Amino acid sequence: MSIDLSQFRDEVVSSILIRGQVEREGIDFNGRRIKFLKPIGYEGEIYRVDGEKLLYLEIFYRYKEDCGRCLEPFIRDDSTTITAKLSMKPEELVEDEDEDIIYYTDDRLNLQDHIIDTIILFLPMKPLCGDDCKGLCPKCGTNHNKEKCDCVVEDIDPRLEKLKEFFSDK
Repeated sequence: MSIDLSQFRDEVVSSILIRGQVEREGIDFNGRRIKFLKPIGYEGEIYRVDGEKLLYLEIFYRYKEDCGRCLEPFIRDDSTTITAKLSMKPEELVEDEDEDIIYYTDDRLNLQDHIIDTIILFLPMKPLCGDDCKGLCPKCGTNHNKEKCDCVVEDIDPRLEKLKEFFSDK
């Protein structure tokens, strides 16, 4: 996926509309497996403002992942955006953490890696099938979203277990 920026050579052109899809089967990172159920869609615009090129891009995707509490697979539709300044790739790259800059070469801009990186950044830290997910029983493994179990679970923080001795009946 390569976007042609040569249209900006014409002084009359102030923006370029961009729209398309990225074909990606899935992402594996940090032990998580995210499977995309349809192509990742994007649409946005590249603007020329005061001689600089600015990108605004909306990204839409549908993915399947396993819940971090109950381990059941779930499907979610999500979206995110990229806003950045575009710049020709310099001979020597200097990192500027204050600005989001996407570099391009020869009037060609490839956003595929930036789209995937942005999706990874915006995924929740802990994937949940829902905010009300009750998870699995730590003793018997029963999915508490589907059925109850009779296990008695004492949630004692192991760091504070010694304090229990102070309050024991003697």
